[in-house]
Amino acid sequence: MLGAAMAVLLSGTAQSGAIVEPAAAPDSVLATATEPAVAPLVLKRDTPIHFMVISEVTTKAHTPGHRFRLRVDKPVFVDGVLALPVGTIAWGEVLAAKKSGNVGKSGSLEARLLYVDVNGYRVPISGSNTAKGAGGGAETALGVLALGPFGLLAKGNNAKIKAGELMTGFVEQDTEIPRPKAATP
Repeated sequence: MLGAAMAVLLSGTAQSGAIVEPAAAPDSVLATATEPAVAPLVLKRDTPIHFMVISEVTTKAHTPGHRFRLRVDKPVFVDGVLALPVGTIAWGEVLAAKKSGNVGKSGSLEARLLYVDVNGYRVPISGSNTAKGAGGGAETALGVLALGPFGLLAKGNNAKIKAGELMTGFVEQDTEIPRPKAATP
């Protein structure tokens, strides 16, 4: 008898086209364990950042537009939280590169800092560096004495920013970066 009642009930639902929805679950079942929203860190404008050049940049091998890598050399903290650890990668760009020339003319190089790359976020930075090669005037004079007019072909030195050289940049504008995740034990 119970089976017949079920069959009638099911056939009536199928014929009427009604959709039977499950009963709503209690609120306690729907609630999920979500992590609380974590506020990002804000690197304030003019925050100093110390960098180290990773590989040499020279007028002999690099031209304007060449991008070069640096790394953060001293950690940067925001409200007691490590925002930029040592080793975080930053980028710079050669603005002008004048090669050394004859008669002892030295080369000159001008570069600027672009940004720090923090987990895919770019923190714009400002700062620049200029370098000038050592003059070759003494070498040219000695060359003229020893070789006559051929001594004038003595070249000056190329300018370079050496690997390991330190630079300081500054955050250009208030910039939000994600707060580092806490280490799990």
